[in-house]
Amino acid sequence: MSTIISGTRLDLHVPSGTIGGLRWGSPDAPMAIGFPTILSDARSLEFLGSRLGCDTRQFVAISPRGRGPSDATAPGSYGWPAHARDVVEIAASLGRETFDFVGWSFGGAVGMQVANAAPGGIRRLVLIDALGRPDSSTAGPIAASFQRLDRTFTTADEFVENSLAAYGGAIRDCEQALRSYLSGNVQSTGTGFAWSINKSALMEDALYTANQDPYVLWPALTMPVLVVRAMKPIIPGVGLVVTQEDCDRLLHLMPQSRIIEVDANHVCVGMVEATAAAIATFLTAP
Repeated sequence: MSTIISGTRLDLHVPSGTIGGLRWGSPDAPMAIGFPTILSDARSLEFLGSRLGCDTRQFVAISPRGRGPSDATAPGSYGWPAHARDVVEIAASLGRETFDFVGWSFGGAVGMQVANAAPGGIRRLVLIDALGRPDSSTAGPIAASFQRLDRTFTTADEFVENSLAAYGGAIRDCEQALRSYLSGNVQSTGTGFAWSINKSALMEDALYTANQDPYVLWPALTMPVLVVRAMKPIIPGVGLVVTQEDCDRLLHLMPQSRIIEVDANHVCVGMVEATAAAIATFLTAP
């Protein structure tokens, strides 16, 4: 059974509002900031935080605005640049001008935006199943996950079990960690239980992402970069989120980059031991 340790709760106050965070490791140590997928909050990074936080590194996971305990802000206040500003301001509020960054999916795009907005701010960048444009066949399964946000359930347990069932066999590699996350990512709506997420925030971020060219951010990736590529499709028969073409292009343009392939899918890749071990090795390398 994989150990998952709860992080220390942080309330991070920045100009855009109050952002919830979790910290693992010593607050006096160098910092790595974790940023989750578009649907998730900081607790989805508990598996990684439990393994990356230590006496010599603090791992601070952020709940983006509109997710979990973080404030939901006005329309027009989301998108990669807005979240990147939050990251830089959070780091400054914690006394760090330079930090490592670990971004999963949408979080990886935010990390690339941070690299553009704050040159020299990121020491090492980890992109978990994020890099360029996903294979077009992944759009359907991703859209289906958004549609589940409209459902409410009678009890919190029913929410968890139905959410797990919706993933089907896709979660075989991370069911324990995902169950732990979902059990804390449920909110009472007054008439039932549902995802702890502001749908307007999610949809604004999704629309922004759909209209961006991630490749324009690549020239700012002058720091060491690790791409963790999930090698199982989200569901059978679709392509991978990180394409082989993008991997080849990155290594050609930025030979200092590294790509590791992990036997998991997009849902699980941030909740498996192989990913945690690869990130720990990368962050501690000279």
